[in-house]
Amino acid sequence: MSDQIVAFDRAFEAREAIAKIIGAVRSGEADLSAAFAAADADPLVGRCFAVKVFEAVPEIGKVRARRTMADLGIPEDIWLHQVPADKRAAIIAAFAGPGPL
Repeated sequence: MSDQIVAFDRAFEAREAIAKIIGAVRSGEADLSAAFAAADADPLVGRCFAVKVFEAVPEIGKVRARRTMADLGIPEDIWLHQVPADKRAAIIAAFAGPGPL
């Protein structure tokens, strides 16, 4: 098999794994704790940008996700597996409370 085909297969697997975790969070099948656990267990999931997973949390949306990340000092270009443990707990707590009215 050529290197190009192997690269395409690997990219497809990565996109599929990322779409699966984002879909699970969006549907409520998985919460952020489960998403972080999946990111730690699977390097393909871990390479998903954290902001994309946070935006998928029901009733959070793009604006609240990005504002909360900024408030907590989490850069928008961080991968899910790179989010430090203290920031993980803080973002889970921030999204557990009621949103702004």
